[in-house]
Amino acid sequence: MRPATRILALTGILLAVAAFGVLAGLPAVNGFAAPDPTPDAAPTEKQRAPRHPAPEGWQAPDQAKAMQRAAEPREFVANVRTEDPKLRQLRFKDLELGVKDIKFPYILLHSPLVNTFEDMYGPVRFMHSKHAASLDGNCALCHHVSPEGADASQDRLSETVACRACHRESFDPDHPERLGLKAAYHQQCMDCHERMNQGPEKCVGCHRNNVPDHKELVELPDNPTALQVTAECLRCHEKAGEDMIQSAHWLWKGPSPYTVDRQKKVMSGKATDTVNNFCVALPSNWPRCTSCHAGYGWEDETFDFTDMTRVDCLVCHDTTDSYVKAPPKAGMPAPEVDLKYVAQRVGQTNRNTCGNCHFQGGGGDAVKHADMCAVLRYPSRNCDVHMGGYDFTCTQCHEAVNHKIKGRSTSLPVAEGSRTCEDCHSDKPHYGDDMLDYHLNKHCDTVACNTCHSPAYSKCTATKTWWDWSLAGDKDRTPVKDKYGMPDYFWKKGEFEWKESKKPVYAWYNGYMERLLLGDAINPDAVGIRPGDPMPDKAAKKQMVVTDITAPVGSIKDPSSKIYPFKVMDGIQPADAKHRYLLVPHLFPVTPDDPTAYWKNRDWQKAFTEGMKAAGLPYSGEYMWVRTNMYWGIHHEVTPKEMALSCVQCHESLKGEQTCDRCHQDHRDVDFKKLAHRGTDFSFMLSQGRDVADLVDSTDYIDFKALGYKGDPILHGGRFTKLPLGRTTP
Repeated sequence: MRPATRILALTGILLAVAAFGVLAGLPAVNGFAAPDPTPDAAPTEKQRAPRHPAPEGWQAPDQAKAMQRAAEPREFVANVRTEDPKLRQLRFKDLELGVKDIKFPYILLHSPLVNTFEDMYGPVRFMHSKHAASLDGNCALCHHVSPEGADASQDRLSETVACRACHRESFDPDHPERLGLKAAYHQQCMDCHERMNQGPEKCVGCHRNNVPDHKELVELPDNPTALQVTAECLRCHEKAGEDMIQSAHWLWKGPSPYTVDRQKKVMSGKATDTVNNFCVALPSNWPRCTSCHAGYGWEDETFDFTDMTRVDCLVCHDTTDSYVKAPPKAGMPAPEVDLKYVAQRVGQTNRNTCGNCHFQGGGGDAVKHADMCAVLRYPSRNCDVHMGGYDFTCTQCHEAVNHKIKGRSTSLPVAEGSRTCEDCHSDKPHYGDDMLDYHLNKHCDTVACNTCHSPAYSKCTATKTWWDWSLAGDKDRTPVKDKYGMPDYFWKKGEFEWKESKKPVYAWYNGYMERLLLGDAINPDAVGIRPGDPMPDKAAKKQMVVTDITAPVGSIKDPSSKIYPFKVMDGIQPADAKHRYLLVPHLFPVTPDDPTAYWKNRDWQKAFTEGMKAAGLPYSGEYMWVRTNMYWGIHHEVTPKEMALSCVQCHESLKGEQTCDRCHQDHRDVDFKKLAHRGTDFSFMLSQGRDVADLVDSTDYIDFKALGYKGDPILHGGRFTKLPLGRTTP
């Protein structure tokens, strides 16, 4: 048996796109002999170069500064002043030491002292201000002693020194009474988390595993097959394979607890019953769609989901950025991939591994997802503050437990765990102690975080907003590129519209979705366009009655509902004229002479007949074109706090001379007008090349009346508790 491997991916932080990770502590497994597919007729030159190299000079500035600060030496505190803990807390309170004194709200707990004997984990991302705010600014709870001679009344930061100023190596002979730095971190953090029943208590809840070098661990022949690679992974990580084949990323189906009237449906998803208004549905189109499956060879409905050797480990754990799947080959890797080279360099997931599938949803960059695109591989801070500022990988939000990944989409029913902004930022994320922070925290009862912090979606790359399948098939039509350089037509798919930096649609949402699945009836009032009918122009099509494929559930009267931002995908797609449900077209030719694929023969009747047969639903032989909408939640492209919506951009009543002083008579040296206007500057975004001319000087941004208010709540009141003078709270 070979030497034991280190941890490759423990419970918690494994992957974001899905695939087959590796868990530590498992015995070697020798029972996975992979079949050897027929090799290519001619060897293909192998490519090892990164496919998406970082732009020259790119770095995440907040993370880079935090790394620099973590490496700076701290003057050693040899002598400390002991003090009664309660009296110390009272003294700090009297001095009003608190969140406002924190110089760096984000720090990295990262020191060579911690890794003296082993280096199994990465640094801890520590939200200093958030922790202080959650403790009501009680600095003395963590900073339990002061350097001898320090006096916070003279130098406010002199008594709250960093942990590593006092705690160094373990078993320090000069200070045997002190814990080593690693033990001090763990005692302070974990004891508090356990005592308060908040925050993670396990290792991977705070920092990621450092994956060991696999060059000497992986034993493969030169030019192995994909299935041979998986068999080698399973030799040490059988448990990970067992977990993976039970996951939604492998099955493409799972429980749907947040879909109205289908909360107990346990196998809903792409593989079974979902439909959209992009490429419509999976049945009959497997080899093309499953190019993004975390497995090998899902060519049709006979695919064996119990065969662990079919799991694609490398698609998520590649660290070389040289791995790529061949688009029409049912998930098989491209022949130029050096599989042995990649397998010997596996590691944690990253934005590239996740983005290779998720950025490309719908057949191209940013087509489906309004808030995800290839720019997020190396984004600017203004594009996404988490990824561009702090260099977040996907799994730092979308944690995984046994390959079940937290986070869910409004577009699909499958849910393996939820993730919200509040999980990290708390339900009172504005941690200052001024008047604005108080009001912003009150808004959090009604307004979702991204409503303010993502005021425009697709601000990094244009997204598709209109898709008209009824016009597909015209090979003579020449596509015209719009102002973003995107085509307005493709004969295989129809007519498109694109938009960059678009204002979201706002709706009440309580976490549940209404969802139209395959076989569900379309809107009873929908009137379709049948073959032979005059084809309306685009403007007329956009006035047709809509069938919502997905729609958020919520109400102004529902206390659990908040105002959320959405991309609404609009389009025209086929429906059965008699059965009145959406049709599944067979698009992709599975063989060179496929007689029924639309992309081969441009015959809708044959395409619908074959597609519905694969979907297991009858086709009447009559079709029509109907208008559909899908609501896609906006969760990424979070802007820095300075670019969040200002008060005046939503509350038109604040545009005048009277602002906060409508209620607050005591000014306390606060410039109310400046306060009300502090936020995103669409004029600046316009100067930076963003397409936001229509948003400059806008107000009533979220459209209060459309949300059920009588008007601006400042003037007309909120939705719940009546105040003594007749007003209501937001």
